[in-house]
Order: sequence, then structure tokens, then C-alpha cells
Amino acid sequence: MADERREAVYIISVAADLAGIHPQTLRIYERRGLLSPYRTAGGTRRYSAADLERLGLIQELTADGINIEGVKRILEMRDQIERLEKQVARLRRLLGESEQRHRSGTVPRPAAARITRHLPDLLRPDLDELLGP
Repeated sequence: MADERREAVYIISVAADLAGIHPQTLRIYERRGLLSPYRTAGGTRRYSAADLERLGLIQELTADGINIEGVKRILEMRDQIERLEKQVARLRRLLGESEQRHRSGTVPRPAAARITRHLPDLLRPDLDELLGP
């Protein structure tokens, strides 16, 4: 279903009609970095359902009195939150898998335990020597 939302199928006139705006507004939003429609080999813009949802949010925010730069910042933060949520979900999955391996006793030896390093030990200088009298 997520792939269907991202499938770019609407040409600019259809996307504009569905959003209830002029096609030039879509071009302006693209120039301002609010939308990034797919481009065909011939350069034709194609919009997805996800683009239309984003456009709806843009319209809602501008109707609430937020200027274009404010909308752009809000959209960037939403995109960042989405990326971070995906990263947290991935890390939770990896942690769960690791905990499962640990409970089942199939934990691999840490890489550090298998590698012998031949580096000299360095002594940390005394803080009083560094700071002087």
C-alpha cells in the first residue's frame, strides 16, 4: 500500500484539479522546494497520492496563515521525524533480535575478543603537569 501511495501517476493538470488549485501554484511550490514530483524522461511532472497528501497539508498550513518558508520548515521537520521514527523502529527490531539471540544462547563473540591488537599502551599525562603551577 505504501508503494501505491508513492506511484506517480497524476499529470500536473489532474493533480491541480484534485487539489483545487491552479497548475502554476504546483510549479511555484516545486520551485520553493515544497514538492518534488517525479519527472518522466521527457520532463513531464507526475504526482503521486503521497504528493497530493503533502499538497493538502501545504494548503492547510497556508490557510492557517503560515508563510511558504514556515511551511517548508514544518515539512522538513515532519520528514525528519518520519526518518527518525523509521530508524527507531529498525533499532528496536535489531535490539529485539539481539535479545532473542542472547536468551537462546547463540550470541556471537564480540569482534574485539577475536582481534589481537598490537598497539603500544599510552599513559595519560597527569593533569597537574599539563596545567602547570
